[in-house]
Amino acid sequence: MIENAYGANLLKGDKTTLYFRNALSYKKWLKVHCKSGNDDMGVHYLKPGGIDYTFSVHDNVFGGTLIWCTLSKGPDYKVSSRFDAYKQNKDKPHGKSYNYLAKDDGIYHSNLVEFKLHKKFDWK
Repeated sequence: MIENAYGANLLKGDKTTLYFRNALSYKKWLKVHCKSGNDDMGVHYLKPGGIDYTFSVHDNVFGGTLIWCTLSKGPDYKVSSRFDAYKQNKDKPHGKSYNYLAKDDGIYHSNLVEFKLHKKFDWK
């Protein structure tokens, strides 16, 4: 990696933090697995009402940062939804935060620009 005299990476752009929360009913656990072209963030299991799973990514100064995730629920985690959780877009501000809330009827999203939660993805 290219670093300047102060140790900062010149290829790192803006930082965005992704938050995932389990709001499923009946004590259902949520499985979260996110990846990018370079990294696998691993599998994380979220208990209902438990601690959020969060991680941060830096935009590539050349563009093209993409994070996709699979959220799964139900017995043996057979019901899931795979989606692009973050796609770099310099033309659309998002407040450096993407928030995902897993509910029984789908996955809801908000950010710090459009703070109101809205349903974005269905379970399959």
